[in-house]
Amino acid sequence: MEYHHLLDKQVKKMLPAQYLEDETILQFLGAINNSFKNFDKSIKLADHAFNVSEREYVAVTDNLRLQNEIKQRSISQLKEAIKALNPDAELNISDSDNDLIHIISFLHERIAKAKELEVALIQSKELAEKAAMAKAQFLSIMSHEIRTPMNAVIGFTHLLIHQDPKPEQKEFLNFLKFSAENLLVLINDILDFSKIEAGRVEFESVDFSLTDLIKNIRLALLQKANEKNILIKLMMDQDLPNAIIGDPVRLGQILTNLMSNAVKFTHKGKVTVSASLTSSTADSSTIEFEIADTGIGITPDKIEHIFESFSQASSDTTRKYGGTGLGLTITKRLLQLLGSDIAVESEYGKGSVFNFSLTFKNSRKKLTSTADSDEFYRLKSLKGTRLLIAEDNQINVILAKQFMKQWEVECDVAENGEIALMLVKTHDYDMILMDLQMPEMDGYQTTRAIRELPGDKYKNLPIIALTASAMLDIQDMAFTVGMNDYVSKPFNPNELHRKIDLYSRQKESV
Repeated sequence: MEYHHLLDKQVKKMLPAQYLEDETILQFLGAINNSFKNFDKSIKLADHAFNVSEREYVAVTDNLRLQNEIKQRSISQLKEAIKALNPDAELNISDSDNDLIHIISFLHERIAKAKELEVALIQSKELAEKAAMAKAQFLSIMSHEIRTPMNAVIGFTHLLIHQDPKPEQKEFLNFLKFSAENLLVLINDILDFSKIEAGRVEFESVDFSLTDLIKNIRLALLQKANEKNILIKLMMDQDLPNAIIGDPVRLGQILTNLMSNAVKFTHKGKVTVSASLTSSTADSSTIEFEIADTGIGITPDKIEHIFESFSQASSDTTRKYGGTGLGLTITKRLLQLLGSDIAVESEYGKGSVFNFSLTFKNSRKKLTSTADSDEFYRLKSLKGTRLLIAEDNQINVILAKQFMKQWEVECDVAENGEIALMLVKTHDYDMILMDLQMPEMDGYQTTRAIRELPGDKYKNLPIIALTASAMLDIQDMAFTVGMNDYVSKPFNPNELHRKIDLYSRQKESV
């Protein structure tokens, strides 16, 4: 047997050879040998365990030191960040890098204040939204209340002017018509400004003749210019396209504002309106517009303020010439929404020049000149057309029936939505002129009820909203319930005639 080296040394030294032949002694020596070996193993295990523990201790200690350094850096950076965010705040934080509890307390305090501020901001936002809604509702109600009698004033003035009045009566009627239309311009300025502020302006994309548009605006302003003995000259580039695609109503509004201002502030000389093609491609045309006058001009210190809301060059200007001071503001905002801007040059006492450029898509249509002279008596007869007027205001009913008589249109009248629904069920109408604000059932409810009647006849029956309401989303609401078109009051007789004619022809073609 191979003994442990210590045991082997003692056996050789102390035991005679003959004892090594005794079985009992050999067993005893084997047991001792095993004990020596186990003891060696235990020592090795103990040494290994000690070495491992020492390495682990060193690693843990290094890690703790690293974590402590990270903690100290983090606390320092937190302090710096807090001080940077709020330099004026009184921080209850000591110079010790272990003052983490104070930092957490400070952050809790700031978070609580931030939540209070958030609640206050939410409440302020809700109040602002309620105020904006109240403003919109107020404008809608006031507009409706003003537009309803204005519809009668302007409409009956149109009728009287074309019934051969005496010369002095015609002069008075023209004054009445001019004053009523001026009042309507003021109302429209306020409503348009409200729409722009609310971000609810939408632009159409229709084919129109730029030349006809400018000529019609000139015709509308010509009477006022003639009264002041000034000229309105048009300088139209021969290279302008026959037709373009855009929003003629908004462009007309921009040009009308600028041209009417030029006429208003010019006492002698002329107003020159220029439209020139500056660049073109197969798909688009860029056109520069310029409106120049020989009027009172603007002082240099006032030029930068004339586009501000409710602003005019001076209080004296407001007293002399009137107006809301919104025309140029609306013009500038509309041009910005169209991706352009307006520039002005002026010399006090000698006149002003306004110019801007717009890019339009080219139209493939060939449009014929259709100058609108506002002579509704020249409009063609609509004989054979039968329509229903749903309207509760008796003055507006009388006015509408007078125009229908001129155009040879048969019409029935319903004083409220319930009567309108009953008449639609029992009569065959080509279309309906639907007022939106009526007793019993309003125009929206009545339209829904008509569209829900069985049969394609009621689903396809043209319904034109005819209302003085001015809610910003009125057109969207009208189309949502199933109406086909929209005419605002006071209505332009030519526009109403065109729409009645259009939907009559559409029904005949079905």
